Amino acid sequence: MIHDLIREATHTSHRRLDLALSWLDLSKPRYYASFLRGQAEALFPIEAALERNGVAFILSDWPRRARTAALEHDLIVMDASCDPLPEPHLDNPAQMFGTVYVLEALRMGARVMLSRLAQYPDSCSIGATKYLRHGFGQRLWPTFLDALETHPAALNDPRSVVQGAEIAFGMFESALVPIVSTAAE
Repeated sequence: MIHDLIREATHTSHRRLDLALSWLDLSKPRYYASFLRGQAEALFPIEAALERNGVAFILSDWPRRARTAALEHDLIVMDASCDPLPEPHLDNPAQMFGTVYVLEALRMGARVMLSRLAQYPDSCSIGATKYLRHGFGQRLWPTFLDALETHPAALNDPRSVVQGAEIAFGMFESALVPIVSTAAE
């Protein structure tokens, strides 16, 4: 299964990102704002590149999946800005599948962040959770996996799918690890 190939190839990146985020003290709104900023610095250019390259042709439900608007909302609520990374070069639909795989995996991780944030209900951060809550109850992960495992572009070029996932994980690591490291000090 392609899902297993991606998971195995990106295991180390995924663990590094999870570890970095586990150190983030969400009781402090400025650290949550830093988390959002790091997410935006990677997500905005990734989603822009996906759209520019026609992701809606391989995932017809892409408009339901895109989270840029939700994250922009939360940045405004937290009075935070970001400096997005350059757009990645996605050479083919298989790489787009790998990139979306990471976005959907991070969406599942958002549930963990949301539950951690809920421990601080008096925090002003609670009003800035549109990004973390995006897509709940819509079965986006299983429908994505169905598309990943059946689309000819992914089936015919699993190496490019993995490359797309590595590109996306690399961008999130580049954006988040320095921010989280600074916040953890």
